[in-house]
Amino acid sequence: MRCWEIALVIVVSCAAGCAQEGVALPPLTPVPPAATTLLQDSSFEDPDSGAWRFSDWPPRPDTGDHLIAESVRHTDEQAADGERCLVFDLTTVEAERILIASQRFGAELLAPWDGATMRLSAAVLLGGGPTAESVMLTLRLWGEGGPPLDARSVRMTADVNEWSRWQTEFVFHLGDVRRADVGVSVRQPPDLALSPIVYVDDVRLEALSPPMLAAELAYGRALLTPDDELAVEVMISAEAWGQGLRHLRWDVTSPDGLKSYGGGELAPASASESLGMTVPEIPDGQYALRLALGAAPGERAAELLLPFIRAEGPFAR
Repeated sequence: MRCWEIALVIVVSCAAGCAQEGVALPPLTPVPPAATTLLQDSSFEDPDSGAWRFSDWPPRPDTGDHLIAESVRHTDEQAADGERCLVFDLTTVEAERILIASQRFGAELLAPWDGATMRLSAAVLLGGGPTAESVMLTLRLWGEGGPPLDARSVRMTADVNEWSRWQTEFVFHLGDVRRADVGVSVRQPPDLALSPIVYVDDVRLEALSPPMLAAELAYGRALLTPDDELAVEVMISAEAWGQGLRHLRWDVTSPDGLKSYGGGELAPASASESLGMTVPEIPDGQYALRLALGAAPGERAAELLLPFIRAEGPFAR
């Protein structure tokens, strides 16, 4: 008997005849990674928060609060999230100008997330001017002095038809970072007749926690006869494990995960396990392995779907 068979309690939920007809399952409800928002007033709902600073570039003597208030401002004309957003109105500035909204913060905000996956994102909409406009979203990480230690950027395209959301993900390393800033900027085009009006909303820098449940097929997506077992690497997050989510429900299903041809319950001995799951007698074709995590057998607090193909192997009789 293999070690995982000793560590797990397996209850087969379907008889052989069930594999041919299938049993309907509830809709799949995958749980996205938990996200912690690090920026203040990400949706620009509070014009008095003081979280964001507005400026234009390059600096010039006649740049003042009144100019920037007219060029970059909160508005309730549009919103992708909530009731307000920012508007960058480049019809109010001359040639070769860049309008900027930025938020600065210290390394103490980032320190708890050293080694975590970060997501930088924003939503944009074009209100006037050209048919499309580029908008830059940038995170800069600074040390004691000199140029930035690192930077992450997203070149977003604002369209006149609808809000579009843009994002990038990366692994954050604190290192010698002492401070950071997130900025959104729009450049004035050479043709002032095409000066854009751009709406920006929901600017986020988020730290992503591991998903409650993650898994992958250990030997690829093809299960060849006469093999009848899928080897699966299963990872339960430390937070979910600590909350008592230690039961796995598994089903071999149709590709959409909505019809089960057989399955069972697993009780992993640890948060990270290499498991073997027996596949019932099914014709060659496309299928999926549906995994559900819960605090008790049958619960589905977090789910995922792993597609695979059942095919005839070279040693099939």
